[in-house]
Amino acid sequence: MKKWSLFLASVLLLAACSNEEAEPAEKEQADQAEMAVEQKSMTEEGFITQINETDILINSIYFSIPEDVKVQFSDGAEATEAEVRDIRTGMKVSLDYQGPLEESFPMQGEAETVTILTDEDSAKQSEALEAFITKEQLPRLIMMGQPIVRDNEIGFLFNNMESGEISEVRIDLETYDYTIDGE
Repeated sequence: MKKWSLFLASVLLLAACSNEEAEPAEKEQADQAEMAVEQKSMTEEGFITQINETDILINSIYFSIPEDVKVQFSDGAEATEAEVRDIRTGMKVSLDYQGPLEESFPMQGEAETVTILTDEDSAKQSEALEAFITKEQLPRLIMMGQPIVRDNEIGFLFNNMESGEISEVRIDLETYDYTIDGE
């Protein structure tokens, strides 16, 4: 009888342990499924600061550009067809992608649609950023978050991947004069 009680207690203990382990795994799967639904279709708006053969960097996210990506110009009123070769460093874009992003630095995702913003304000901002990148010779610039446009000025934090330094930049949208860290 003692052996039988000991056996029954062992089985109940094992069953309790296995249920405790199954519940977190089931909860994690449910959380992942919920997150996948929440991040089904996403949009990132910002500036292209790097381009290579297969990727573009917008803000702090590398997006791979598959062969079937849709590229278009938009002036705010209508969109017209464009091609991947129309994409340039400094352009302001809106990019649609399926989430979630790969957690790395910079984060990574795959573009579905790239809309090159050509309205007057976007073009002005793009020209100012391109002038800054060219003058500072920053081939590996990563913007940290969304740039802020206000009072005829664009401002952002950036990481110079060559030096590893993080700096604040403010560019005048009329003259393209800029300051780095207030200087």
